[in-house]
Amino acid sequence: MSRTMPLAALLCLSGCGLFFRAPAPIPWISYPGAGDPSGRDLLLLLPGRGDRAQSFADEGVVAIARHASAKLDVVAVDATTGYYIHRNLCERLMADVIEPARPRGYCGRCISGISQGGLGALLFAQFHPQEVSDVIAIAPFLGDEDVLDEIESAGGVTGWRPPSNLHPDDYQRALWRWLRSCTVERQPCPRIFLGFGAEDRFARAHRLLASVLPPGQVAVVPGGHTWDPWRQLYAALLPRVARK
Repeated sequence: MSRTMPLAALLCLSGCGLFFRAPAPIPWISYPGAGDPSGRDLLLLLPGRGDRAQSFADEGVVAIARHASAKLDVVAVDATTGYYIHRNLCERLMADVIEPARPRGYCGRCISGISQGGLGALLFAQFHPQEVSDVIAIAPFLGDEDVLDEIESAGGVTGWRPPSNLHPDDYQRALWRWLRSCTVERQPCPRIFLGFGAEDRFARAHRLLASVLPPGQVAVVPGGHTWDPWRQLYAALLPRVARK
């Protein structure tokens, strides 16, 4: 089962970085789609903490993606905790996955992740919005309690105003500022799809984000922070992305 640690806590472990490797290039597993290679879409999958790229095949997500669209080229990326600690996840995804994929001329490029990987998918879209058409965040970590308290006290994402001068390490408020620009302010952004279990331990944050997303881009199923609801969420959301 995936377990998520807030990135701030991960960064406290940076002195132990040797125990959390971030090899370059980042390892990945490819599951090419069927038939004519033209008109294909790309789906990148980022695992949660404690899982690996292989987990997406083992847990049935690759098969679910195949059922949603035979034209999906699925790439499961071994984006383990070390890339978050070393702060080079976006750099490695660009250099090792996105850039090599350019010559294939994908019609759509969707990045998705579970838990810690859901955070990673959103961070990549935040910093490289032109590189993806869609984001599917499944049960993502979206911030510590004090950040959520601040947003709720302001009346939710619509009423919240991010501080004018954010500390460079305040990635949580920076992410919410970007999410607010994509939703409340309707700035050009990739489409954001959100899925979570009703009993997920991060559901408080998920509901804040869900309140400003179009209903068709949100899926909620019974369950907590486990693979059973995550499979259901992929089965619900992947066909919606494929129908763009």
